[in-house]
Amino acid sequence: MVGKYDLVIVNGRIIDGSGNPWYKANIGIQDGKISVITKSKINGEIEIDASGLVITPGFIDIHSHSDMGLRNLIYNKATNRVMQGITTEAVGNCGSSAYGWTKKYAEKYEEKLRESGLDYKIDWTRLSEWKKKVEERGYAINIAPFVGFGTIRTSVLGEEGEGGERSDIDERELNEMKKLLREAMEDGAFGMTAGLEYDVQRNAYTEELIEMCRVVAEYHGLFMAHIRSEDEMLIEAVKEFIRICREAGVSGSISHHKACHPNSWGKPYETIRLIREARMSGIDVICDQYPWLKVAVLNVGEFFRTEGEEEISSKEREKILEYMKDDEKWRKMKEEAIKRNQMEEEYIEKKKRELAKMGTPFRMPWNPTTYFVIAHSKTHPEYVDKNFTEVAKLMGVEDPWEAMRKLYIMDNGETTVAEGYMREEDVIEIMKAPFTAISTDGGTEDEPKALHPRNYGTYPQFLGYYVRERKVVELEEAIRKITSLPARFLNLKDRGLLREGYWADIVIFDEREIANLATYEKPCTYPKGIKYVIVNGEIVVENGKHTGKLPGKVLKYTR
Repeated sequence: MVGKYDLVIVNGRIIDGSGNPWYKANIGIQDGKISVITKSKINGEIEIDASGLVITPGFIDIHSHSDMGLRNLIYNKATNRVMQGITTEAVGNCGSSAYGWTKKYAEKYEEKLRESGLDYKIDWTRLSEWKKKVEERGYAINIAPFVGFGTIRTSVLGEEGEGGERSDIDERELNEMKKLLREAMEDGAFGMTAGLEYDVQRNAYTEELIEMCRVVAEYHGLFMAHIRSEDEMLIEAVKEFIRICREAGVSGSISHHKACHPNSWGKPYETIRLIREARMSGIDVICDQYPWLKVAVLNVGEFFRTEGEEEISSKEREKILEYMKDDEKWRKMKEEAIKRNQMEEEYIEKKKRELAKMGTPFRMPWNPTTYFVIAHSKTHPEYVDKNFTEVAKLMGVEDPWEAMRKLYIMDNGETTVAEGYMREEDVIEIMKAPFTAISTDGGTEDEPKALHPRNYGTYPQFLGYYVRERKVVELEEAIRKITSLPARFLNLKDRGLLREGYWADIVIFDEREIANLATYEKPCTYPKGIKYVIVNGEIVVENGKHTGKLPGKVLKYTR
């Protein structure tokens, strides 16, 4: 095109997402798309001088939870997402989606939201209806929606205790599940996800998942899963995932791949070999990971609630603190927490035996005093990375629950723990694999709520720490892992690369400066070094600040 473009980016170094070395050129953008990439001088209505900066495709987060709790409909500026360079995110992960449910399920979900303090009317069931709501409100970045296996299974069978605990289901129930899945695929879902460590999904035999994934394969869709175990049964869980993809004939991604307990450290050397072997045999399997050493973070007060999200309110925290300071109330609260934990451990052992009869693996119990490790303590940072059994010994206390109580009171309710932790050698081994994409496992926010820094600084952590400082991979390869690799898996034919005719999803950053600033103490801190983020040709981040624009689209899967 000759003449002025809507937007031009000049004088920068282009890393196009393919893995090729950088080169210098100018980019002209018209009607939301890249119209020209040229070494010649070009003019635009708006000009960005990228001298000394790197120009890359927008980052694609293959594993996001931005639809959980209707976040997409509430935090539509997606501030914490776009400020770290994300221009497209896949939602509906770990088997949980904000659509693909029955009217009865929608009513129950609405009731749960109301109990958590969110009065939101859910007047949709299908993906197409949810998509319309998101588009009417507007969203800052692009969304690639998946439908959740857990959402579908709960809609048909009920929650655990109401039918969802069953592993043996009849043909009618399976067909009802397939019907909901087909509706979502017809509405443009990219595929199905599962969270096989969570209820009610953990109760499904491998064969049930294969049957569901065969429906996904009819639409040439994708399967992404939080696998059965990321600790003692990690290798068996990876084998199960590969088997599902092979027998169903579906492309798959292992979500946030990791070894998150000392008894599983070192196993990624074998799991990466298994994925590589599967790919050599013709099975299209990849994985993603987040570049952090700690798993999901929650406030210790969560152990003393019968229900709840990871975001415990200040009011609830104050009540738990009050109870902890009262010996009699604390005794009752502790007894209830221990009882719930014992019941869960008994259920897991029972289910492990039941599923083993069909060759389906299962995870180990997550005991609050031994499995979880401290992520942040305001008063005792020396306890970080230790579990409460270890803390009890350091405190000279026999009961780890009492150690938990003491620390929580000293921290005034700000103690947080992680659901396991990794060793860096394993993180790096997974990261180096050419089929590993980088993801956040986080959700969208416009106001600070998150407890894990991955919500605010994942891509700067990857590019600043693991690429620039640790030199795990070259910058060009790193960009491929967060752009064209996830785009290829998601079958996005016009995103993930800087090419003429592609949508103008672009990030401009300083490779010498880019860095994560979020910590477990201050997790809601924006990164530095990202100067501009462009979504569908619109500047959403300018000089490190959100412009308020909402140019995102809910994408439809192309077969």
